[in-house]
Amino acid sequence: MSHIPVVRDRLERADSLAAVLDAAYDAFGSMLSVIRAHEDPATALFIPLVMAAASAAEGRNALAFASALPSRPLPVAPTRDEPTDAISVQVVAASLAALSELLAARLTDAARDAPRRGDQAACRNAARSTREIHALLTGNGP
Repeated sequence: MSHIPVVRDRLERADSLAAVLDAAYDAFGSMLSVIRAHEDPATALFIPLVMAAASAAEGRNALAFASALPSRPLPVAPTRDEPTDAISVQVVAASLAALSELLAARLTDAARDAPRRGDQAACRNAARSTREIHALLTGNGP
């Protein structure tokens, strides 16, 4: 969970298309890491978290096709954050839902402002993934 405030701050401060795409790409990776660390079949949020992880992977993959995304190495499997007993899965879900809301807003703005159609499409597709994550984690899921 420690990555979420850092990526949120970075996403809020991003001041160019490339910076937004880079921060968003990393935000999706952090979401995957946090989700994997808190996937527990015994909790009521297990299925929404698994589905949110799939949407986060789709969002990250969509951004990989944006020409304005700064060059990066091939994606690797996300690492797992260490679960903290003091942090409940509900708190994690709420934090991820809030991040996904910010991510959707930044990507929607980026899609509108991007000069290239490919970047626009990548941002729209990634924003759709973030809206799915938000819906899943707030109980309004598909």
